[in-house]
Amino acid sequence: MNSTKKIMITSVAAAFLLTSCSSNNAPVASLVPGSFSVNSKAVYLRGEMNDYEVSESYRLRKDDEDTYCTVATLRADWAPYKFKFADADWTDGSNFGYRNPPGVLHEGSAPIELSSNSKFEEVSFYPKSDGVYRFCLIKNGSSFYASVQKTSHRSLLSMSQLMKLSRAN
Repeated sequence: MNSTKKIMITSVAAAFLLTSCSSNNAPVASLVPGSFSVNSKAVYLRGEMNDYEVSESYRLRKDDEDTYCTVATLRADWAPYKFKFADADWTDGSNFGYRNPPGVLHEGSAPIELSSNSKFEEVSFYPKSDGVYRFCLIKNGSSFYASVQKTSHRSLLSMSQLMKLSRAN
């Protein structure tokens, strides 16, 4: 095979690969270091604080062993905030809502158990004050739990720290 054909085949293969990755976020999402995924689908915080949209800023990332978190800015006078952890398609197996009613978290309360196959079981969270909150999905054996804690701005990583962390992983 001559070099022109090799270049053409390589170009077509690269274009196909890039097109397939950009049309479906799942393959790209699974490449992000430290992100939480189920069946190669990234999992996000989805709720009233972000209009249930999928956004990179709300993607769950490894915080500790078996703990994946993201942050959101909340206002106490807008409480309660309803939320779930889910992939972009609300897929069974990666659609985490409360397991047992009432599914309520208050600032400082213990984590609550989640079901990975929820339909409409949103968790309600009541912040005591305005601020930045850390939303975490905790895996314990075959069970999953949700926790929410207020953070200080000093504990949040800067963009340059996040970039260094992603290169290290």
